[in-house]
Amino acid sequence: MKVHRWIDKYNYKVSFRIIKKYSSQIANGGSVLYALHPLFWKDYLLRILLVLSSIITIKKTAYKNFYSIISCNSSPFFSRDKNPALYIKLRDLISTLFGYRYFVEEETLPLLGSKTVSSKHITFKSFEKPSVSVIINNVTRLDYLYNCLQSLQDNISDQHPYEVIVINRTNDSDIKSFLKDNVKGISLQDVALPAVTTKGDLIYLLSSDTQIKRKSIAFLIETLKNKAINCAGGKLVSKNGLLLSAGDQEFFEDPNHPDFNYQQEVTICRFNNLIIRKDYFSTLNLTNNIPAIYQPLSEAICFNDLILKKDSLEHITLNKEPHYKTILFIDDIIPTPDQDSGSNRIFKIMQLVKALGYHVMFLPANGEKKAHYFEQMVLEGFEVLYRFPNRKGMIQILMTRLHRIDMVWLCKPHNNEQFKFLFEKKKDLRWIYDTIDLHFLRLQREGELSKDDNLIQSANAIKLVELDIAKHADLTIAITNDEQIILQKEQINNVAVIPNIHEMKTTPEEAKSFSTRNGLLFIGGYLHKPNIDAAEWLVKEIMPIIWEQDPSITLTLLGSSPTKEVLALQSARVIVPGYIHDVSSYFNNNRIFVAPLRFGAGMKGKIGQSLEFGLPIVSTNIGVEGIGLTDGHDVIVANDTIAFAEKIMQLYSSPELWTEIRNNSINVLKAYTPEVVKQQLDRLLKTIN
Repeated sequence: MKVHRWIDKYNYKVSFRIIKKYSSQIANGGSVLYALHPLFWKDYLLRILLVLSSIITIKKTAYKNFYSIISCNSSPFFSRDKNPALYIKLRDLISTLFGYRYFVEEETLPLLGSKTVSSKHITFKSFEKPSVSVIINNVTRLDYLYNCLQSLQDNISDQHPYEVIVINRTNDSDIKSFLKDNVKGISLQDVALPAVTTKGDLIYLLSSDTQIKRKSIAFLIETLKNKAINCAGGKLVSKNGLLLSAGDQEFFEDPNHPDFNYQQEVTICRFNNLIIRKDYFSTLNLTNNIPAIYQPLSEAICFNDLILKKDSLEHITLNKEPHYKTILFIDDIIPTPDQDSGSNRIFKIMQLVKALGYHVMFLPANGEKKAHYFEQMVLEGFEVLYRFPNRKGMIQILMTRLHRIDMVWLCKPHNNEQFKFLFEKKKDLRWIYDTIDLHFLRLQREGELSKDDNLIQSANAIKLVELDIAKHADLTIAITNDEQIILQKEQINNVAVIPNIHEMKTTPEEAKSFSTRNGLLFIGGYLHKPNIDAAEWLVKEIMPIIWEQDPSITLTLLGSSPTKEVLALQSARVIVPGYIHDVSSYFNNNRIFVAPLRFGAGMKGKIGQSLEFGLPIVSTNIGVEGIGLTDGHDVIVANDTIAFAEKIMQLYSSPELWTEIRNNSINVLKAYTPEVVKQQLDRLLKTIN
């Protein structure tokens, strides 16, 4: 309901003001009674009105939140040992009513009483050779410690063998008894932190008043796969849901803001939710140029209110290196490199640009923050902007970044039209227009194939737009030499070629032999019309001719987002598996890759992908254009139904021809390796600078 969206919008604003104002005062030494200050009364009144509106309009989440408080005898905010259940319920109800619980996450564990904790048991696995040593320090309270150990048990992965060490220097009998009798698979040590004995090459430090979240440790380990990084720390969030620490920055802000959600080199990382190589463990208190990275994907919740005091926890102070020049990339969505060729290309280009020393930013035009792919971008070290809290907010955040952006790499004509205002706002901003493929050429070919005059008119209109963008841009990127020549004939002279990027996935020696393979393979994202047309032509016209000669041959139509037209092609001999993350088994077990593309433009990622696996290809002139293949030498080309079927059968039944085509095709990819394209990018970016 629209009214519910309005309620959510103002609930967010009001509750955020209340919590931030209160937390900031506490951090500066204020009393908890500050919550009664008249400065809050206006926001309290508005919050009550919003709660009443939620009740009147039957907003289910409001009822759910209040029911969860009434039905639970524990809370993340109050000790169960020191406070009766009725008091906790009453305090939480009042706090919720006035907005103090608005940002609390559902996964935040409640503080259990010592009797309840004493009945709980936690067991960690034992590994002979752990790679990660988890050290839990600052043990002060049993309820905090239990939540810490429980969250560790729930969220640590066997993928990385570990050991758990608890430094217990307290005399609390309940804590000692719990650790001795109720927790299995841990090592207890009564020493100072630097003197801890560890087995792992990596040391993960965690304060006992902290609850880790999903993959908190895994994300930090992933960060240290970069050998140049010796230390990485995650995000700390208060139990009230606001940000406490993001590397060297301490705030009471929304932890979901883009400002706090990209990797940064930092000057301070707390001794909490932090990983460091064992070799550097003894240097934690030194400023000695050890790179420290803030990894926002690793998130932990701190229960201890003392953390609100800014000088309450130990930290590392490290040197902070300045960023190099910044390039902003803009495309329709956050790249999905395992789903479509365009995403794969732009993702690899960004990797190479970062490797050249640039700071890489990315903005998806739709503003969506797709979880898995967003995580992939952050782990690569890219700064991603996204809707916060809406698309207008995303653009406002972009404008605050504009002063430190040197170049904008804009993909596709419509995005160039939409974001060309950036170059008016900052006159010295360099404009790179990446065509991806020439849209007018693709539409023109589709119109000619279907004899659709409207499509041809649309192609002519888009051509004018594309040429106008190319004339205004500082540099236009074509994906093939063929399309570079087309643009140059239209008097566009500032054109360079950055192709798809490919690496061999297998060698001829490793690849399966002709006789052990069977079946035909096609792959494509089916939101792209040329792929739907290719699949339908293949199944409806080409395959019946093939099946007349060999009815045992199967066809697999791989690829994401199969449409109803593609799904309708399924049969006993036509397999449509949909999206598959790892497609290597299909390329390694099928005998031929077929790509009957009748329209399209640019360099076809599916052709390069097949070449990566050394799988011989039968395609059309449009399918193989721009990559440098030669019919009969390293590819087989056919352009009509009968010829296509004949070429498939010829290649499918001849081990000699199959081996010759495969061996010759391997050399084609040498021009498209990351090393070669990286050199091309380096020259281009230096020139445009």
